[in-house]
Parts: sequence; C-alpha cells; structure tokens
Amino acid sequence: MKTLGFIGLGKMGSSMALRAIRMGMSVVGYNRSKERVQHLKNKIELLSSIREVCNRADVIIVMVSDDKADEDVTIGNRGIFDNIKSGRVVIDSSTISPSLSRKLTDKLRRKRATRIEMPVMGGPSLALRGELVAIIGADRTKYEENLDIIKIFANRIFYAGGAGSALMLKLALNFLIAAYAEAIAEGLSFVKKAGLDPMLLIQILNATAYKTAFSETKAINMVKENFEPTFYLKHMAKDLNIASITAYEIEAFMPALSTLKEIYRGACNSGLADLDYSAVAKFLAELNSSKR
Repeated sequence: MKTLGFIGLGKMGSSMALRAIRMGMSVVGYNRSKERVQHLKNKIELLSSIREVCNRADVIIVMVSDDKADEDVTIGNRGIFDNIKSGRVVIDSSTISPSLSRKLTDKLRRKRATRIEMPVMGGPSLALRGELVAIIGADRTKYEENLDIIKIFANRIFYAGGAGSALMLKLALNFLIAAYAEAIAEGLSFVKKAGLDPMLLIQILNATAYKTAFSETKAINMVKENFEPTFYLKHMAKDLNIASITAYEIEAFMPALSTLKEIYRGACNSGLADLDYSAVAKFLAELNSSKR
C-alpha cells in the first residue's frame, strides 16, 4: 500500500487527508504551524518535518496557501527538493501562479521526481466525500500512472496539458466565481437600499433559469449574514491578484478582473479576510449603509 504524505493541513488539506484515511490509505501529515493542527493528532499521524514526510511517503500531496508558502515547502531550506527520493511523486493542489508551478516542476525533475499540478474545485465537504473536480497539469503519462491516487479525491477529472495549464484554468474559474459572488452582493445591496427585502430577490432568481448552486446556497447565507468560511475571502483576494499578474504577463485585457481585485482587497482590509469569500456582501452592505 502506498503511503500518502500531506504537507499543509488547513481546511482543504486536512479534509483530503481524512478522505484518504477513510479510503484505507496509510497517511502521514505535516503542517508548518503545529498549534493549528493539534485537533488532528488523534486522526492523522502528524510528523515534525518535511524530511520525515519525504522519508515515509510514496506520494506527497501539497496544499498550502500561496506562492511563498509553496516555494518554501518545495524548494526552500530543508524542503521537499532537499529530501525527496528519486521516483517519488508530488501532487500539488495549491492555487499558485502558473509561472511558479512550472519552476517547481522543472526543479523537482532534476531530482528525478514527478510533480503533478492538481488544483481542485469544491470545498472541504466535497473533499471528504471524494467529489472534488480536479484539473491536471502534468506529463500525461505521469498523470495516468497516478490516476488511482487522484480518484481518491475527485470524481471529475480534466487533463489540461503541461505544468501551468491547470492553474490557468483554475484562476479563470475563481475569477468567474468571485465575479458571480460580487454581482449577487451588489444586487442585494441595491434592493436593500431601495427598501425592499433582499431575500425576495434571491427567491425570484432561484425561480428562473439563472439559478445556480451558489444562488441556492451561499446567496441565501449572504442575506442571512452567515459567512462561515468554506473558502476564505483572503484566499480569493490572493487568487485574483495572481490572476491579475498572470493576465499582465500574457497580455490579456481583463478590465473586470482589475476592479474585482480591488473590491476583494478592500473587503480584506476591512477585517473580513477570515470570513467566507461571500462576505464581499457584508463589505458592500457596510459601504452602502454609511452613505445616507
């Protein structure tokens, strides 16, 4: 039986690790902030270093927050590059910049290790059920050789191409999701400012062909001001910033992205960073309530 080693045990990383355990896999894990994972010590075998993970795991799964964290755990001092054995596999599910992903893939190749880029769509609850949507950026042969591991977490899998390609798609998807959440938030503020019930807006929306899974769940929570995070607002702001930088690099004109990036950054700076990304509704509601 292969041993899976998880580096990064936040909401998504821990949910994926617990999913692997449920599926009968041998699992070890490491998190840079030890105090944040004490609640997992009776569920996941926690190790004290990346070196231990590399020594124990056949496949390493990385799920960290941003470019800096991923670069640190992968090629930083005492990271994966320093400790990984030839022939091992790294599946990286972090949402990072495509350019960094290509750099990390090339770096690990020097150690004769395989890196598979696998950003995912779906929150912790879907991760626990193995119902994520996975997007793959890797050598196709290496992807197919590790399909049994990928299928533990995802029931819908899309092969995009080489390193960087899957993250391009992930960034585009997060842009669309952020735009939809912000549009709903503006609609709610508009209706409330007019003295009408914002829940009525959502009920009407959900009676039309324009309803979505978002409008039937998160939009209702937005009206109720329930912003329990499944995906942090600060992470959405980070992804929009990466998308903006990447758009500049490839000379893609995306004016709406520029505006969205500033709105989500403003929401972060207003103390909403650790709420769900749908808390952009709270940010807009507070701005509108201050304007009489």
